[in-house]
Amino acid sequence: SPIPSQSPNAQRVCDGGFHNIYDHCVQFRTQEVSWYEGKNLCSNMGAKLAKVDDANFMYYLVKFIRNNGLDGYYYWIGASEEGHDGTFRWTDGTEVKMGTPFWGDSADQVQEPDSNYNHNCVFLARHDHFFFFDYDCSAPEAIICEK
Repeated sequence: SPIPSQSPNAQRVCDGGFHNIYDHCVQFRTQEVSWYEGKNLCSNMGAKLAKVDDANFMYYLVKFIRNNGLDGYYYWIGASEEGHDGTFRWTDGTEVKMGTPFWGDSADQVQEPDSNYNHNCVFLARHDHFFFFDYDCSAPEAIICEK
């Protein structure tokens, strides 16, 4: 049977322009901006960069991206290690889970994050099935906001 685009018991009603994906209200913005600009854009809408800390939410989020023609972009999410001494954290301060099923693989088969000294922000990588990759925060990418 087909898999629904959201959780079977999704109750949440989202504001206009936001989609209910696994009971998370999210908006995709394809105007490409830095991680910091993205954080501010979300904040100006009363939202934050998305916190993707649940494997089921990630599954439905990626499914939505693919099913709605949004798969031509890399998407900043709310994870970074800026000022966290090597620990990736969400914008709410909670620690980002490492390893599978969230983080992608580099070409050298080393799982992300690859500890590159200036790769301090996290995006969903279109070249690797939208798994997490750490990257330069100033790079212009699309964003996912969450309310």
